[in-house]
Amino acid sequence: MDYDELKVKVRMCSSLGIKAVFAARMLPKTWINEIVDSGGFALIMKYQLYPLAHRELARRVSSELGLPVDSPKALAEGTMDRFVRWHEKNL
Repeated sequence: MDYDELKVKVRMCSSLGIKAVFAARMLPKTWINEIVDSGGFALIMKYQLYPLAHRELARRVSSELGLPVDSPKALAEGTMDRFVRWHEKNL
C-alpha cells in the first residue's frame, strides 16, 4: 500500500463513520500517527503472516531468505490483547 491509498482509506472510513483499522508488518511512524489521529488503530506485528494453507512457503521464506514470516493457526494472545484493549476503549 502506498501513502495515497492510506489517505483514501482513512478518508473513506471517516466518511462512513467507522474507524480505520490496519494490520501490518510495518508502517512508517508518520502513517501510524495519521491513523491514530483519525481515531483508528494500527496493529503492527512482529511477523508477516501467511495463510495457513501456505505454511510451507512461509517456512521456506523464513529459512532461505531470513525474513520474519509465519503461518500460525491463530494470532498470538498478546497481539489480540492489543486490539481488544483498543476496541474496548473505543466502544
